[in-house]
Amino acid sequence: MNMNTNKKRKRTKLVCLKCGSTFDDDYKKKHELTQHGGEKVRVKHLGAPDNPFILASSKKKCTLDSTSMSSMHNMEENNKNDSQPTNSEIIDFSSISTTILEEDIEKKNGHSSTDEKILNKSSLSPIKPESINIESDVKTKPVELEINTTDMVENVENSFKIINEHLENSNIILDNSSGTESSSCAYDWVACAGMIESLINSFQDCSMLLKKLKTENAPNPISFLVSTSHIISSIKAESEKYLSISNLVLNSLVSLSQVAPKENVDYFLEHDPGKRSVVKTSSQRKYLLSLGPHQPKLAKFPKNLDITPGKQCQFSSLWYNEYPHLEYSLIKDAAFCFICTLFPNGPNRNYSDSAWSEIGVRSWHKMKGRGIKKPGKLHQHFTSNAHKSALIDFRNFLNFSGHIECILNKKNREQAINDEHQNKFNQEVLNILFDITRMLSRQGLAFRGDGSEENGNFNQIVLLLSKHNAVLKKWLDDKAFRKHNVTYMSHDSQNEFIDLLKVKEADIYSVMADTTPDISHRDQLSVCVRYVNAAGEISERLLEIIEASDKTGLGIAETIESVIINNELPPKNVVFQSYDFASSMSGKINGTQQKLSELLGHTVLFIPCQAHRINTFLEHSCNASVIVGDLFLVLEHMYVFFSSSTKRYAHLQKSLSEIENSLQLRNLSKTRWTARAESIKAVWVSFDSIVKTLEEMSTAQYFDKNTRSQALGITKKILTFDFVVSLYFMKNVMYKMKILTESFEAKDLNIIDALMLLNSSTDIFNDINNDSIGMDNLIDSSINYAHQLNINPESDFNKIHRRRLLPKRLDSNPSSQAIFDLKTFYRSEFKKVLDTLTTLTSEHLKKCIATVEPLFNLLKVPLSNKHSAEDFEKIINLFPPGCSVSNIKDFDAVYSEYLVLAHRCKDAKNVLDILNVSEMYKNILPNMNKILRLMFTAPVSTASNERAFSKLKLIKNFLRSTMNADRLQNLMLLNTNKDILDTIDTMVLVKKWSHLKHRRIEV
Repeated sequence: MNMNTNKKRKRTKLVCLKCGSTFDDDYKKKHELTQHGGEKVRVKHLGAPDNPFILASSKKKCTLDSTSMSSMHNMEENNKNDSQPTNSEIIDFSSISTTILEEDIEKKNGHSSTDEKILNKSSLSPIKPESINIESDVKTKPVELEINTTDMVENVENSFKIINEHLENSNIILDNSSGTESSSCAYDWVACAGMIESLINSFQDCSMLLKKLKTENAPNPISFLVSTSHIISSIKAESEKYLSISNLVLNSLVSLSQVAPKENVDYFLEHDPGKRSVVKTSSQRKYLLSLGPHQPKLAKFPKNLDITPGKQCQFSSLWYNEYPHLEYSLIKDAAFCFICTLFPNGPNRNYSDSAWSEIGVRSWHKMKGRGIKKPGKLHQHFTSNAHKSALIDFRNFLNFSGHIECILNKKNREQAINDEHQNKFNQEVLNILFDITRMLSRQGLAFRGDGSEENGNFNQIVLLLSKHNAVLKKWLDDKAFRKHNVTYMSHDSQNEFIDLLKVKEADIYSVMADTTPDISHRDQLSVCVRYVNAAGEISERLLEIIEASDKTGLGIAETIESVIINNELPPKNVVFQSYDFASSMSGKINGTQQKLSELLGHTVLFIPCQAHRINTFLEHSCNASVIVGDLFLVLEHMYVFFSSSTKRYAHLQKSLSEIENSLQLRNLSKTRWTARAESIKAVWVSFDSIVKTLEEMSTAQYFDKNTRSQALGITKKILTFDFVVSLYFMKNVMYKMKILTESFEAKDLNIIDALMLLNSSTDIFNDINNDSIGMDNLIDSSINYAHQLNINPESDFNKIHRRRLLPKRLDSNPSSQAIFDLKTFYRSEFKKVLDTLTTLTSEHLKKCIATVEPLFNLLKVPLSNKHSAEDFEKIINLFPPGCSVSNIKDFDAVYSEYLVLAHRCKDAKNVLDILNVSEMYKNILPNMNKILRLMFTAPVSTASNERAFSKLKLIKNFLRSTMNADRLQNLMLLNTNKDILDTIDTMVLVKKWSHLKHRRIEV
């Protein structure tokens, strides 16, 4: 067999001279078919000049024999100082320093991750360091014939002198920097060149659109104008950005060249840090970097006899693996830091421990640990600000050296500019993909299609935008020429985009939880937090939605605790908890409220959801009266009758259309009783039309017998005085309770205002209950309306609610039973409803006030001065142990702050105004600001959990029922936190995404 058949064919890169696309040589025909409609186009090799004859002629002009070239280098070396580094030293420095950098990044143990984060911030290096090969422009740049050999030698010498001056001067600037990257440090001349390349491509896109407009048989001027306007706008924005960045880079380079170099003389440095002198010049740094850290590995290191026997008394070579910048001196038997010896001066190093760079550290027993919860000297130094600042200087030194090499090498320079342009292009594409992800997540829309990703929303939006966006079109068109054909449009990439968009924020907080079944019949537990942010704004955020496999009190409490820990929130800062009043949640012994307090190790005050409690009270109150209970049964029967048939519903709609401001019939919510107010109002407004429709349907022959029978039965039920008078009474009660519940569901409502609102509502219902005259007037109005409907109230009352005497075997004197008339009977029925409602509400109000009584008494508007230090002691005891305020013992000082705040809040209308004033003076009244934040942290209802369930039904619907838990969790967070999602910078996410793992493209 021929051995050559197993060899892989070597491909060469070609560049299309017409559109600028890059592809392999065997894709030339495909490129002509897809991009140019089969038209033959001219191509060139990547990196080759457009006209090869120019290069050939220039080579003839500046051909030098090997003898003259070698003599030129010899002259250069003779003119230099012997202590100056040679060209080969620079090459070794690049490769070896790159190896050190890669080893640091690969280290995952110890504290090399800190060094990795700092070194990875480098966005300045335009090319891969291993591809750097320093050559003089003399070899590649065309030279005029008049230049002789002596001039060329002088030019080379001058160029190397300038480079050395730049390197040494850059060291001066680094030492005087603030340790943080300035705006100009984030860009360089290579980045500017890449931006120019992008601008040229944008103009080429305009040229292609213009050519398309000229050649098309039926051009679309609107599409042309929109597309070109978009491109020109982007060119304008990029041009302005280029001007600002180029000015910064230019000023930086000019200031760099104008700094007077230090008069430092290079001299030989020992590799052993114990004998090494202070590093002063860039040449010395490059020499030491070529050698790397001094890390001898001995079979047995010397022992420090000053250390107590039984402890670590000698150096360990295993520490090299954990701390790659660690050095060991054989001369001094001491440890040093390689990076800190290279860059001993600069920001954050004025008061640092000089032992790591000058004297050496020999306390071997303290290197890894110094007691309980006390990190060792190694951890302390390699995570210190001084070491991090030295790492930043080290990174900048490498970057600047790489740029000098890039200047001297034409091939590297061209490759750097192309890489910079490609990276910017990739960033723009990923920015668009992130924006699409954000839009779909924000609106709760599906990403993938039914069984095919190509038909999904994400892919179709990408394809739609590619028709109007040249960047995205080029990204998709060049898929075949890209490594591994990546487009980052798969479901795995979508999940990565979604995961990076997650948001969360909390400080001292309260937890709220509730459960609901989803479309796949799994119980989902939503956990929300309520807190006051740094700006003094009340926020309620969904923290996580998770499947609740164990719905016992302990099971839900453990789930809530795990959610808190997983989201890195301090468990000791939970101050309140709120759930519905189910026994598994609110139980005082085995309920979630008790079990969560036990798990967190401190008492977490429980405030039941006010909206749930009002809903329950209303349900019990309606069930206390028979005629009111029958009212809702008839309303439900009526709704089912009309909605179960399109023919019946159309007949009703025709009648309702003749009435101005008519309302549609509403279904009765089985869980939210306060929502039934809308059902009552709809029947009340359209009552006459409903009766007329039912009567027509009960006699019309075009309806079947069953429909006529049901219509007749419902007509008889609603044309009773019980139904009419109950409808009159409950429409007022239900709407008052609906308004109260909606107030409780507001995010910015605080617990004090909520309890006062509940107290006022209770007083209103007590007044209605005690107002017999008002009830009689309501009954009289019902009688008048009943007469209009041909209903006889007295006859109905005597027929249904007549006096029934007990048999004599049960009552020997049955005639002594109380006699009641029509008004007395209906007043008693209404009182049953109101008595139950006010009793339950009052009891609940007392329990809630008792929970937050210190806050309730202190912060009621207007603020009172009649308080004592004991009142503030009770308030301080409400704070969780994780809050610093809980340790306050000087209660008189807190009282003094309260008096100042009360004086400032004389004109405050509510507690929110007081909070705003405390935010203005939080620096001088810190404790009162914390107390007000504590009060606003107390939850009023679990309405945020209910809102999350509404989003859950939209996101996980019957078309997306197989969605996994992680994707559902991320989409829920994005959809419920739109205010934060809209402010996220997608370019920052692009950078984070690029560092999650090794990518197949450079970003």
